[in-house]
Amino acid sequence: MNKKLFWCSPKVRVQCVFLILLIVAPFFFLGGPGYRGARSFVALWNLGHVFFFTLASWLLYLLVRDRRPQASLLAGKMYVFLGVLVLGIAIEGLQMGFDGRTPDLGDIIRNQLGCLITFAFFCSEKKKRGFFLYQLAVVMMVGIALYPLSRAVIDELRALRQFPFLSDFETPFEIDRWKDGEMLSVQEGIARHGHHSLKVQLTTETYSGVSLCYFPGNWQGFEKLFISVYSPDDEKLDLVCRIHDSKHNNEYIDRYNKRFILEKGWNDLVIPLSDIQKAPAGRLLNMEKIENLRLFVVKQEKERVVYIDNVYLGR
Repeated sequence: MNKKLFWCSPKVRVQCVFLILLIVAPFFFLGGPGYRGARSFVALWNLGHVFFFTLASWLLYLLVRDRRPQASLLAGKMYVFLGVLVLGIAIEGLQMGFDGRTPDLGDIIRNQLGCLITFAFFCSEKKKRGFFLYQLAVVMMVGIALYPLSRAVIDELRALRQFPFLSDFETPFEIDRWKDGEMLSVQEGIARHGHHSLKVQLTTETYSGVSLCYFPGNWQGFEKLFISVYSPDDEKLDLVCRIHDSKHNNEYIDRYNKRFILEKGWNDLVIPLSDIQKAPAGRLLNMEKIENLRLFVVKQEKERVVYIDNVYLGR
């Protein structure tokens, strides 16, 4: 009698892995974090490609070894590697028809990383001399793949601890809370609080600016929003502040919009949250689910630069 436990038998392992792949496969086309999903959720979701194709590569490897036992070890792995590549490209192509998704080269790279993980740790052939170096290289690649998740988790935890400060650029990775800018960089030396600020390059496009997208969205219980903006030019600059909640329908009358005229030097903007709440026509903006804060200019005749700092809520 076979002394191995039933669940440890090779046949059952293959069946379990195949079942897992069947369960996970639909998520290539359905679900996901969405456009405004938390950065950590987006990064974790992307790592699903690595998980899926690590298991898929293992099954493909067993299939190749079973169907082509005469093939060399290298040839067998090449079949698997190319098979994963073709399958990954096909999935990216098919995704274009689902929920506005677009092909992502990063996903294909993550697929191939899953394949390399299988070769490094789940193939049973006798390891040759120097194979440890290959395993070490794969571990380093896995570390690189995990970096976006680690970076997102670190800053999200910091954002919770810093609240009601939304951003003052004194901690690493804070720039990731902002997006949509043409050129963003953390600048040292020009600061309203601490030692750093966010340098924003404004272009001559119709709308040019930057959005704070990732932050604690429950502003209930506070009275004012404070934003410091530095303009280095003598010429005045019209800057628009736009704020909306999770129920925003993308119409102008369904959000907060206000124009501020910036003078040279630091401009300390103070916005009553009551004004933000009452801004939408026909409803109150949900102060417990603020989703986006955008600062932008409209149809500038020339490129300009501003510096943003000390964004926080107060009473």
